[in-house]
Amino acid sequence: MKNDTHVDEYLKRIEVNRPINGPDKEYLIRLHIGHLTHIPFETFDLIDLKQLNISPDYIFDRIVRQNRGGVCYQMNGLFSLILKSLNYNVQLIPCGVYSVDDNYFYDDHSHLSLCVTLDNGERILCDVGFSRDFLTPLFFRTDCIQYATNGFFRLTKTDDGLSYQLEKGFLNKDEKISLPSLSPPQTQIVDINPECIKWTISYRFPIDFLERSTKLEDFQGTCSYIIQSPDIILNHCTICRIHTCQPFIGAYTILGKEFCESKIENGMENQTRSPLSADDDQEFKKLLKETFNLIIERKIELMGPSKSNN
Repeated sequence: MKNDTHVDEYLKRIEVNRPINGPDKEYLIRLHIGHLTHIPFETFDLIDLKQLNISPDYIFDRIVRQNRGGVCYQMNGLFSLILKSLNYNVQLIPCGVYSVDDNYFYDDHSHLSLCVTLDNGERILCDVGFSRDFLTPLFFRTDCIQYATNGFFRLTKTDDGLSYQLEKGFLNKDEKISLPSLSPPQTQIVDINPECIKWTISYRFPIDFLERSTKLEDFQGTCSYIIQSPDIILNHCTICRIHTCQPFIGAYTILGKEFCESKIENGMENQTRSPLSADDDQEFKKLLKETFNLIIERKIELMGPSKSNN
């Protein structure tokens, strides 16, 4: 960012104080949770305005000063700039989103995630711009199952050895497990049979991503595709999602014309869905402000099916 004032404005937006001990893992976790619980993933502008601006000045003004959210390039783009200003070592990762419906991976620049290397050499996977986010950052390990406070995750290498693949899962309905409650929240490695978990692929990214020196502007060429392609659900389905830690672990989501409340406990997810209308403009804007910490002045029309790949 341009100066410390920008960092302070961002920290105020996510209600996190300045670090006491410098750029350590504990503060990174606080930032990650703060972003996901205060700034929503949202697709409103992609649908009716057909806009996707990822310039640093724009995304800072949009998310921090205008109380908006964004999609992956904007959310993780801003997060990476803030982390760098706080002296974290950050590498941008080009990712290919997996389409569950079509059993297909999109282009390697269809998503952006982040790798943070701490001073002790430990690598951490961060992502505040994906609708199937992990609430707390993941260990960059391929030999374990991780519970990231809001679900199980595993990072594996693909059979061809060219990519890492990220999957998210919840316990099968007939399985039971007691997970320790950690305060403050943090990712923990768990000893569990992976067959007890129903897995969903999120995305993959190149094994050699650290050698690529990826920059935010490298994703500019994909923006028009994200906006226009009929294959991309983000440009024709209303998605707005924000995570919560209190009073429960979970998320609130607008998906198409539905409002969904997800609660996660002991590795299981329970959802409550209800129909949603934007006809009452004032009531809908009240919902956006009070539930999603989001301010949008214009009239919003809800669009799309109740499914999402990103």
